[in-house]
Amino acid sequence: MRLGTVIGTVTLTVKSPRLRGGRMLLVQPWASLSAAGAKEFAPVIAVYDELGAAAGQTVSISEGAEASCPFPTPTPVDAYCAALVDEVFYEPSGKEKL
Repeated sequence: MRLGTVIGTVTLTVKSPRLRGGRMLLVQPWASLSAAGAKEFAPVIAVYDELGAAAGQTVSISEGAEASCPFPTPTPVDAYCAALVDEVFYEPSGKEKL
């Protein structure tokens, strides 16, 4: 699971019936975070969202096989919006990277 920032939505002309009730977001995952709050970003991904995340909001992203776990039947998603993040507190120890 990693954090990312919502930068937009995806418009689909046809989507799987299993994806009803949600929408697809464009999310820019965080690659790193500094103590000053500066972020470096990874490439943008499409994320399935049922929580109603808005542009500019920080979200927690579940990817791979774990992304399909919230669904009762196998569903074709690669990334899932698992949580809406209110605040991030980060104090580096000098050794680790986010």
